[in-house]
Amino acid sequence: MSGLRFRQSPRQLARADFVAGFGRVYEHSPWIAERAFASKPVAGFASRAAVHAALVATVQSASAAEKLALLNAHPELAGKEAAAGTLTSESTREQAAAGLSAMTAEDVTQLRELNARYREKFGFPFIIAARNNTQGAIFGAIKSRLLNTRDMEFNNNLMQVGEIARLRLLDIITE
Repeated sequence: MSGLRFRQSPRQLARADFVAGFGRVYEHSPWIAERAFASKPVAGFASRAAVHAALVATVQSASAAEKLALLNAHPELAGKEAAAGTLTSESTREQAAAGLSAMTAEDVTQLRELNARYREKFGFPFIIAARNNTQGAIFGAIKSRLLNTRDMEFNNNLMQVGEIARLRLLDIITE
């Protein structure tokens, strides 16, 4: 992750440093880090796992509208943001790791069509922890997940967002 990298325990971070460091863990959603810091134990966050647990709990306790906004804050894979070069540095690196930045024009067109079908059916973008997947696995996942219900996909996406956050925390907290 570009930017801050913490070598000290997260329990030592002041609010501003916590939000600056972890506000980007969830795509365009610094409110999650702000709320998680407010729930900080008296002794502080003892580990990366404790930070992750607080962030996940914050998402779980959010309203349905806030969760939907969180999902909609995510870019589509190989979508217009990628084409325009406006992805966050984290998303750019994650999509590249999955081979999405090296796709053929035909593959890009197919993925964009699948993204459009997914968004039309569910009302939010398809989300997957790209770092954990290959291009082929992503294509397979979006095709199979198009068969699910909206509730299933809402929950699938929230789990994927949590995994993305966990992976991003690995990049910024050295333990």
